[in-house]
Amino acid sequence: MILKKWKNRIGRRVTGVLLCLTLGAGAGMPFPLTAAAQGGTCGSSTTWDYSNGVLTISGTGAADYIPWIASEVTNGTTSIVIGDGVTSLANRPFSGLKKVTSVKFGKSMTTIPSNVCSGMSSLKTVTFSEGTQIIGKNAFQNCYELGTVKLPSSLQTIENNAFYACLKMTEITIPDSVKSIGDTAFKANNVTKLHLGSNLETIGKEAFGMSCFSEAEIPDTVKSIGAKAFGIVCSTVTHSGSTLNYSYSTSPVHYVTIIGKANGTAQQYAQSENLPFKVAGEEAHTHSWSAWTTKTAAGCETAGVQIRTCSGCGETETKEIPATGHHMSDWKTEKAAGCETEGLQVRTCSGCDKKETQIIPASGHQMSDWKIEKAAGCETEGQNVRTCAVCGKKEYQTVPATGHTWGEWKITKQPTVDSTGEQESVCASCGAVRTNEVAKLVGYTVSVSSNEGGSVTPSGETKVAEGGSLTLSVRENAGYQLVSVLVNGSERKPDSSGSLILSDIRANQTVSVVFQKKVQPKTRSCNFVDVTPQRKVWLTDESAVSMQDFKIYANITDNGTVSWLDITADCVPEASGMPKAGPYGTGTVTFRYQGSDAEVKEYLAQNSITGQIPLYLRGDGDLNGIVDVVDAEIALGYYVKQIAGAKSTTLSEAQCEIMDVDSNGITTLEDAAYILKYYTRQMAHMVPDWQEIFNRKG
Repeated sequence: MILKKWKNRIGRRVTGVLLCLTLGAGAGMPFPLTAAAQGGTCGSSTTWDYSNGVLTISGTGAADYIPWIASEVTNGTTSIVIGDGVTSLANRPFSGLKKVTSVKFGKSMTTIPSNVCSGMSSLKTVTFSEGTQIIGKNAFQNCYELGTVKLPSSLQTIENNAFYACLKMTEITIPDSVKSIGDTAFKANNVTKLHLGSNLETIGKEAFGMSCFSEAEIPDTVKSIGAKAFGIVCSTVTHSGSTLNYSYSTSPVHYVTIIGKANGTAQQYAQSENLPFKVAGEEAHTHSWSAWTTKTAAGCETAGVQIRTCSGCGETETKEIPATGHHMSDWKTEKAAGCETEGLQVRTCSGCDKKETQIIPASGHQMSDWKIEKAAGCETEGQNVRTCAVCGKKEYQTVPATGHTWGEWKITKQPTVDSTGEQESVCASCGAVRTNEVAKLVGYTVSVSSNEGGSVTPSGETKVAEGGSLTLSVRENAGYQLVSVLVNGSERKPDSSGSLILSDIRANQTVSVVFQKKVQPKTRSCNFVDVTPQRKVWLTDESAVSMQDFKIYANITDNGTVSWLDITADCVPEASGMPKAGPYGTGTVTFRYQGSDAEVKEYLAQNSITGQIPLYLRGDGDLNGIVDVVDAEIALGYYVKQIAGAKSTTLSEAQCEIMDVDSNGITTLEDAAYILKYYTRQMAHMVPDWQEIFNRKG
């Protein structure tokens, strides 16, 4: 539910942002309108309108952005009209309007922008207004259908590629106002008639290249003519896609005749380009050509020149003699190739002695099979070698070490509860040995104590491996007899030889042996007092000692008969609170006798009632000193195994009782929950209380 609310909130915010952007765009930003609007603004003071195939741009000043991008406009526009008040347009303003056949420019367009109609392959007519001074670069480039164009008398400059590849042009008249024609401005057309204005000063490179007119009269005002401004007289010029093609029908090829002032710019240009020249005003006549003669012989790589002369006017024509090409000999080996070195071949032209060389690739080695030079070991690399049969070169190959083949692990030193063991594995290939430590055995402590009058072997503390056994040997001294052997508070009897076997040890054990003199008592007396905890595990989180957790017996002799007297109800702990000890260890509890038995009082006048109790933390199943989530997992795991019918677990008897936190005799799912609640309260910096947890089961 929270996630759904957040998703709804985020969705509302995104929707709001989009709405603000949309309203903002409509209020003040020049975003394109849809085709359905059929008009709008295209500058600060200009508008556009589309109707019945006509795109009209009106207003005053610049139309400096392009909003007519809807498919209805781009696919439907066939005519463009630019109003008289519009002064300029955006870059490539009509890109994509492929069906336009006519364009009309208004009076304020003094400069026709670069690329304004570039690539309009359907454009047939263009109308300029008087006042136009410059036609920009590429303005009508590749307008293949554009025919005769009337240029205004105000025009001064025609820039590069302005009418490049306008193939339907058949006649060009340059107004007298024009001073400059740029590079390739009228290249590639079918113009058969050309008239250049009287004030023209500059004609750019290839300005009229690939045209169909045979003569070009150059005004005296022209100061410079670019290379190949005029050339071959073509029959037709066509296009295939973006590729231009031209053809000519005369043989030999005819070149444009340049007409102009004798010794002027026109004649100098004609001579530099080997074009025919005629002085302006002279009548034309039929040439009477001489036979072709070789002026420069052709070479293997250089073209030659032939020339002929008109006997009537002295005009000359030249034509090229193609280069003959080399006549090369067969290849000869100058240097043989080796295994790694290149060779060289050479051949020579019989006509000019020019030499050509050719590399012979190296042959490469002819290597033998790999052979073992040094065998690989378990830890050491080996080496293979092979040899070239031609030059004897050797190549080497590293063979990786094989690695050891280790055998099974074998115990060489048995582990004990006090020390680690050791195991080893031997490599079957090289005999190398590796060793590994074996962990100590899990062990428990058997604490044995006795009074005077006999001995117990072993005595004190003895460590025994988990599941192991320990044999105790009990011996009375002369004049003494064995009274009792208590193992963890329970009476045990040695066999007839005095041996007592503690088997399958899986927890710490406490053994107490009592001897007494063999004296036939004649009166009643108290021999000693024994304190036996009723729990194997003492719960150290309780606030005080409870007498319910102990049994206290006085050993009474009455006329030779020994018996036990239960004095638990007559005893109270000497001190309040729990006994002091480490987190895990043994604590001592002292009791005060309040009963009326005279013999017990007599004994206690010289002795005290003390008992040793094991101290553990309730719920601490992994015995690490804290109650946490891991302990809850251990309790839960033990519970699951028990209900699954597991015959044994890895937990000791003490651990099982530690996890039975509610002391009902069995570890259950509820105990795991109690432990988890105890841990949670600790994490919340609360003082946990078991009784409160038990009472508040919810």
